[in-house]
Amino acid sequence: MKVRWGVIGAGGIARRRTIPEVLRFAEKSEIIALMDVDREALSAAAAAFGIPRVHLTVEELLREDIDAVYIASPVAFHYTQTKQALEAGKHVLCEKPLALRVEEAEELLELAEKNNLKFGVAFMMRYNVYHERIKEFIDEGKLGQPVFARAQLTCFYPPIPGAWRQTKATGGGGALTDMGCHCVDLLEWFFGETREVFGFLDTITHTYEVEDTSTVLLKFRNGAQGFVDNFFNVPDEAARNVLEVYGTKGAIVAQHTIGQDPGGEVWCLFLEEEKGYDALQKRVSSSWQKLELEPKPLYAREVDAMSAWILGGEKPRISAEVGLRNMRVLAAIYRSAAEKRAVAV
Repeated sequence: MKVRWGVIGAGGIARRRTIPEVLRFAEKSEIIALMDVDREALSAAAAAFGIPRVHLTVEELLREDIDAVYIASPVAFHYTQTKQALEAGKHVLCEKPLALRVEEAEELLELAEKNNLKFGVAFMMRYNVYHERIKEFIDEGKLGQPVFARAQLTCFYPPIPGAWRQTKATGGGGALTDMGCHCVDLLEWFFGETREVFGFLDTITHTYEVEDTSTVLLKFRNGAQGFVDNFFNVPDEAARNVLEVYGTKGAIVAQHTIGQDPGGEVWCLFLEEEKGYDALQKRVSSSWQKLELEPKPLYAREVDAMSAWILGGEKPRISAEVGLRNMRVLAAIYRSAAEKRAVAV
């Protein structure tokens, strides 16, 4: 049995990743209807992927015989479209963030619970096989006491006429909202909830109103610390999108696992016991090992995880509570940057 999905948004991430991955790899999901206000984009996507039913309004899509809706529209529409879908009795997987404001996301979670519907957020990076293994290593105590983690994601994004991510009204924010949310989510998945944040957000290169530069310090409730850096002004070829996790008994260092692609490179160093003091501070070790795993499609896996939940399976790691938590952390970061001080979450 498969869950029947309708998709809101025929361009962007839906066309590049989610739709083709679901059609090719998903085992519990099928896409039977597509909606977009852009008639040309709608027709092109439907033709490219063989989606039989297309619509220009959300109302028309919701009248289809579908079980769930995947929302991949600009952020400004997430609240209204999610509310419409939940009120129509449809389960929802919404791209991040869930809404422009925390209060809107809280309302949506209450509505989903009231209507006994499944509601998730599209943090697909939790389904990278390398991130899953890193999470297992941390939980197994391979690193000893967690000490520090860093997550980076960049994309060179110059001013583009009509680009909704480059205005606050349609995108909510810039590099932090668009990319930093994934990094913060990963680090909270690894280390637990953040207790305090300090953010530096600026637009130092481009001419649009949202931040093109974001660096954030995090203090976790378990005592560990973290760093998240995101940029719209660093060339794609120059960035390694690094992920680093350190503990008292070792480290995990990765590159290119953070992003839309399912692969990456990961190296691990695990010590049997915590080392004593070495005055020479030797940095060379032959104990580093490269982790080799078979990549799996992120977007198909996240949609199938939602479908499994809808079909009566376990709650996935991307339930909407995770999305709401992430919005609260990001709100604290924006407040920190504005007030130039550390802010509790």
